[in-house]
Amino acid sequence: MRIWIAGAVTLAAIGASAARGESLNDFADRASCLIAPNNVYKLAMPTQGAIAEVKVSRADKVEKGQVIAELESGLEKSQVEAARARASTDVFVRMKTAVYEAAVSKVERQKKLRVDKISSQQSLEDAQSAAAVAQADVAQAELDKTLAGFDLQRLEAMLERRILRAPAKGVITSVDLHSGEFADPANPIVTLTETDPLKVDIYLPASAYTLVDPGRAVTISTLDAVSGQRTGEVITKDPQIDASSGLFLVEIRLPNPDGAIPAGIRCRVAFP
Repeated sequence: MRIWIAGAVTLAAIGASAARGESLNDFADRASCLIAPNNVYKLAMPTQGAIAEVKVSRADKVEKGQVIAELESGLEKSQVEAARARASTDVFVRMKTAVYEAAVSKVERQKKLRVDKISSQQSLEDAQSAAAVAQADVAQAELDKTLAGFDLQRLEAMLERRILRAPAKGVITSVDLHSGEFADPANPIVTLTETDPLKVDIYLPASAYTLVDPGRAVTISTLDAVSGQRTGEVITKDPQIDASSGLFLVEIRLPNPDGAIPAGIRCRVAFP
């Protein structure tokens, strides 16, 4: 038993000594490093229909919100224009208001005639009833105008669902459907790759776990000298270590505003 304990202590001491001899850069130098896109979007229409136009081609750079493709939407556009006309006009409100004002004037005349005993009580009550109905018609016309505005918003939202927009700044890496073809939510029209920022994943051994923390600056060098050195930042590290390999993942954000670094190339990581 004493021999076993002594041997274990000796091995632990040797391991600790070896660990102390290696720096974070020693671990990083042996780590596999691949520059990958931040996100890859398979963009499909949220509704089905015939494609009127695909506005991008492979390798095109697009901005967030840029129109990628549109479905045929002649009917939907005409419905939107009709709804916009209904929502913007106040003709019915003005017409009902004029009727109400005339009814109020008639009530005032009937009151005077009633005082002079020229008109009957029934005539006065009829005029008051007509004025009340006219007032309700004004309220209904105003409500109809408000509802027309809501209907316009609904139709505009439906029309927007027939327009495919870029969810992020990036590069078109695939065009799968073209003008005249049928699109639906299950079939992507294009693939958009987000290249700013890029994402770098490296796997480090458990010995390096306490040496790296989020927020730390990192130098990324491409192995094929595409763009020289760039500075990135550690975003996350896995909260657990893989038991089978003894490695943990470190994720690095690498700014690429000029798009000079292509995704999919090998790299080397250094911790300054």
